[in-house]
Amino acid sequence: MSSPIERKQFKFKGSKEKLITADLSYAKYAGEVPIVIFVHGFKGFKDWGAWPLAAEIFAVKGLPFFKFNFSHNGTTPENLTDFKDLEAFGNNNFKIELDDLGLVVDFIEKKSSSFDFSWNGEIFLIGHSRGGAISLLRAAADKRITKCATWASVSDLERYLELKEVNSWRKEGVHHIPNARTNVDMPIYFQFVDAYAQNAKELHLGSGLENIDCPLLIIHGESDTVVPLTDAHTIYSEVHHSILVEIEAADHTFNTKHPLTERKIPKAFAEVLTETIEFFQM
Repeated sequence: MSSPIERKQFKFKGSKEKLITADLSYAKYAGEVPIVIFVHGFKGFKDWGAWPLAAEIFAVKGLPFFKFNFSHNGTTPENLTDFKDLEAFGNNNFKIELDDLGLVVDFIEKKSSSFDFSWNGEIFLIGHSRGGAISLLRAAADKRITKCATWASVSDLERYLELKEVNSWRKEGVHHIPNARTNVDMPIYFQFVDAYAQNAKELHLGSGLENIDCPLLIIHGESDTVVPLTDAHTIYSEVHHSILVEIEAADHTFNTKHPLTERKIPKAFAEVLTETIEFFQM
């Protein structure tokens, strides 16, 4: 397909009235096509590293690519690649992210008639790291999701509750984590733990996996030191109709970095894209 890639920007209300920023990459298509939604991970954002280039590749292959920033991920509409709103970051939680993803699907349904292509009504999810777990929960609960792919996904969310000993976290009210890229300590308020406890049934990934009916592709790097390969095996063992692909010599971001300094991607990430596109086109 030789059509140039177009990109539309969007802003709309997410959880607790904070804005979700998003963009849609697409080309001219002869017929109706599905829409891919990309869900970033912890300390991530929609324009990290190779994600924008991936969006173009999917769009060229007949898969319009909708990526967004969670409403409380710490970026702002004015600063899409920097964590300028640390208060929002500190007040983020899994329930907010799961609700945000539902609002993204709602937005696509509402706005699809204004897109410059014909949508066939199918929605494919891609979730990276913690975004993979959020995507799995949404796929389990939302029948609008037609297919789901995870890239280096965690197999449970409870691990994030172990960032700090709970009693001291409760007493201090906040736990700080370093951002190695920016050298900024980022807050996570204790509401994070409370929100999980209040929504534990909805957010428990173990039981949620049993409810995933749509086709599922699990991709994980063999050399991932952030989320171990065993997490992929856990998801695979729970979703019996899933497909597991292990990428040789690939780290947590499949050997991609931020910022992307030139328009090319490493072999490991090219393999991820090829496998995901083939899965979506099946």
